[in-house]
Amino acid sequence: MDTGNVLKAPINMSDLLDGGTEFQIDTDFNDHEGDEYFIEDDYGSADEDEEKFKQFLTPWDRTFEELRQEMKPISDQIYKRITKAGVGEELPDNTEVTVDYNAFFEKEMKPFDSSTLRDKPFRMVLGSHNVLIGFMEAVKTMRVSEEAQFLISYQLLYGEVGCPPRIKPKADALFVIRVINASPAVDGGALAKLTENERRSYEMVKDRVSQIRQYAKDCFKRNLIQKAIVKYLEAVDTLQMCQLKNEAEQEEQQKTLIVIYTSLAVCYNHRDQPKDACRMVNALRNLCDVSKNAKILYQEGKALMKIGDYDRSRKCLLGAQKLEPHDENIQRTLKELNECSSKHQIEEKRIWTRAFGLVTSKEKEEPKEDTTLVEDIRKSMQVFLDDEKCSTLSLPDHFSAKEVLILERFADEFNLKLNIQMHNNKKHYKFQK
Repeated sequence: MDTGNVLKAPINMSDLLDGGTEFQIDTDFNDHEGDEYFIEDDYGSADEDEEKFKQFLTPWDRTFEELRQEMKPISDQIYKRITKAGVGEELPDNTEVTVDYNAFFEKEMKPFDSSTLRDKPFRMVLGSHNVLIGFMEAVKTMRVSEEAQFLISYQLLYGEVGCPPRIKPKADALFVIRVINASPAVDGGALAKLTENERRSYEMVKDRVSQIRQYAKDCFKRNLIQKAIVKYLEAVDTLQMCQLKNEAEQEEQQKTLIVIYTSLAVCYNHRDQPKDACRMVNALRNLCDVSKNAKILYQEGKALMKIGDYDRSRKCLLGAQKLEPHDENIQRTLKELNECSSKHQIEEKRIWTRAFGLVTSKEKEEPKEDTTLVEDIRKSMQVFLDDEKCSTLSLPDHFSAKEVLILERFADEFNLKLNIQMHNNKKHYKFQK
């Protein structure tokens, strides 16, 4: 059922529908990386019930005909036995469901297909046509948190022919299924279906934007970060094109944009694109008072730290901490900032201390150590030059006349201006773009 992450022995069901499959193991698969402000799907706790469910051996070692006698018929082709009751109502069409399952053939102890064995719950939308009919019809009878066993006839699975040699002709199967969670399916193309006239109406757009936001959030939770970014930007563009009728619509639009831009900052930080995260925060400054929003300050602080603007990063993170003094993420990032800043200061001091040991006179051959030093300085300066948001680079104090000449050499080489300012009878030096 899950293309691209299949097992060496068990069979992937959706591949089977397409006429066959190969058996492999993706040992490098890593899914569901979270973020501070996005909640991961709850795949259940490691309690005894879950460990019992995750057993990889069939719960029935006798004939399927005997098993039918202990089950309730759902239809002529599906029989069911509930092993753990669920909550809520049965699941309707157009519901996105996350399930765990193991599938067994008659008198075979190990599963021929298993999301549990892959350690990756399976997602599907009820009413779609990309899964086995019998499997989908079985799940439709379930509720959230329910665990049940289903005996499903071959007519609703692999048909009369099957898929030899692994799946025999007319092969009924026992499915052990657990519903992890369910929610209304979200249409990721909801905005694209609007006409030009509909796009101008905020009343028409806002519900579609809500769907896109949910879709983007789901993409984030599945680690499809770039897809989430595309959808969030689509929502922003659509909202900004709307014609607002009154102040109430304007206020509602503004609140929605604040949430979306904040989510975009989260996404860009997650993708290690700090400059883009800062752009999102700058957009937020036109919509709200950033200094009163801990989440925004936190995201800006993270981005500035990655850029290397440690002073501004510290100011943002301390502002966020003041608003949310018990937030562990803020405290952890502040600690990381202090470590990065200390290492940076030590490295800068080392480079510039060595720099002032360079001779200014021309030599026929430059010592190897000095050559390495020049490269270190060039790399350090290049980081500063590449940072579009940083226009000045502060330098250590107390330079001698000879050291100032060296600074002027660097300024000429990198096309920078060396500024010298007096403050409290001390000279302070800065490179300026």
